[in-house]
Amino acid sequence: MNKHYAGLTTRMLSEIETISDRMTHQGEKGRNNEHVLGAFLNDNLPRRYCVSTGKVIAADGQESGQIDLIVHDRMTTPAFVEARAWSLVPIESVYAVLSVKTSLNKEELRDSLASISKVRALPRTAAIRYAANHRISVREEETLRPRGFVFAFKSSWATPESAEKAFRDVLPEFDDSLRPNAVCALDQCLITRRAYTTETILFREHALMHFVVFLVSTMDEFPRYQVDLKNYFREDYGENSGKKA
Repeated sequence: MNKHYAGLTTRMLSEIETISDRMTHQGEKGRNNEHVLGAFLNDNLPRRYCVSTGKVIAADGQESGQIDLIVHDRMTTPAFVEARAWSLVPIESVYAVLSVKTSLNKEELRDSLASISKVRALPRTAAIRYAANHRISVREEETLRPRGFVFAFKSSWATPESAEKAFRDVLPEFDDSLRPNAVCALDQCLITRRAYTTETILFREHALMHFVVFLVSTMDEFPRYQVDLKNYFREDYGENSGKKA
C-alpha cells in the first residue's frame, strides 16, 4: 500500500506542478487544487461520504465563510443548495471540513485555522438520532463538532520538524474546542493533534496514506446524526418545531 499511495502522491504533485503552476490567476489556481484533492477524496472515501465546496449553515441562520472542501452525509440529509460547484450544507450533517492550500507557510496556516474554527463554532441544534424506532433529539453539548483538517500540496518549511513546530506555535491562538485535528503537507509530512491538547504526532513519511487513514478513522468514529430539517424552516413550522410535544 505504501507504493500505491506513493504513486498517488507523485501523480497529484505532478498535476499541481504541470497545470496549476502555469496558472497566473490565484483564484483559478486555488480552485484547480481543490478539485484535485476533492476528486481524490470522492474516489477514495466510502460512498456514504460526499465531498463538496461551499458554506456550512446552522439552524439559526449563522453561516461559515467559504469552505474549500466539506465532507458531509448525503444518504440521509440533503444539502440545502447543491449547484454544480457550490453547496450549502447543514452543520449537523458535516463530518469534516478541509482548508486546501497550494503551499503552506505560517500565515497560510493561521488563516486555515481561523476558517476551520468558524465552522466548528457554529451552533448544532438540529441533530437527531433514532433508537428502536424512537426519534431522539441530541443536545448541542452532546453533538460533536466536525473534524477539521489543513491540506497543503507543498510545505514552505525545510523539515517536517519545522512544520510541526509552526503548527504547535499557532494552536494556542485558538480555543481548544475549535482547533483542527491535523495538518497534511503532501510533499513532507502529516501532523495530527492529540485531543484536548496542543501535543502533536509527526508522520515524516507516507503523508497521503496516513492522511487518508486518519481522516477515515476519525470520521468513522463520528455519530451518525440526522437533521431535524424543520428547525431550519421555523418561519413555516413554528418555533417549537424541533421540540417534543
